Amino acid sequence: MDTDKYILPGILILVLVVVLVLIVAFSGNNTFDSGKISFQYPAGWSQVSSVGNFSNTSLYSEVTFASNIADSNGNTQTAYIIIQMQQKAQGVLNLPSTSSIVGNTTNSSVSSVNINNFTATQIGSTGTNMAQKVTIIDQNGYNIVITFICPPFALNQTSEAYNTLLKSLKIS
Repeated sequence: MDTDKYILPGILILVLVVVLVLIVAFSGNNTFDSGKISFQYPAGWSQVSSVGNFSNTSLYSEVTFASNIADSNGNTQTAYIIIQMQQKAQGVLNLPSTSSIVGNTTNSSVSSVNINNFTATQIGSTGTNMAQKVTIIDQNGYNIVITFICPPFALNQTSEAYNTLLKSLKIS
C-alpha cells in the first residue's frame, strides 16, 4: 500500500516537531519586572514565592526562584536564588564586617564587583553540603541583596543562572 511508505516519515516528523517544541520551551530566558527591579532568569528556573512589589512604598520585597538539579546519581535537590530589597534604616546599625564574617567561614571569599554601573560586595562560600553567594548593592536608600543557595554539585548551573540575573539586572 502507498500509505505504508508515509507512516515512518510521518512519525519522524512528529518526533522532530515535539523535540523542537521542548527545546524552545526550556531554552531562553524569562523576565521578572516589578517596581524598581527587572532582570532575566533562565527558563529552567521558576518563581516560587514573592513578597512586596519592589517599589518606593515597600519596606521589604523578596522574590525566590528555584530549580531542581540532578546529581551524578540522578537524585535531585533544589537550588535557590533569592532577591531582596529593603529600605535602609535611619541611624547607625553596627554589623560585623565582611572580613570577620568571611574569616569565620572556611572556603569563602569576599570581593567588590561592578554590576551594571553599581558597585556591589560579593561574599561566597562553599562547604561539603552547601554553596552560597551573596551580592549586596547599596542603591538610593535601599539594600538589594541577591543570594544563591545550592548543593555543591549544582554550583556550575546555579552560578550560570545567577550570573544571567546579575548581567541583566536593572534598578530604577
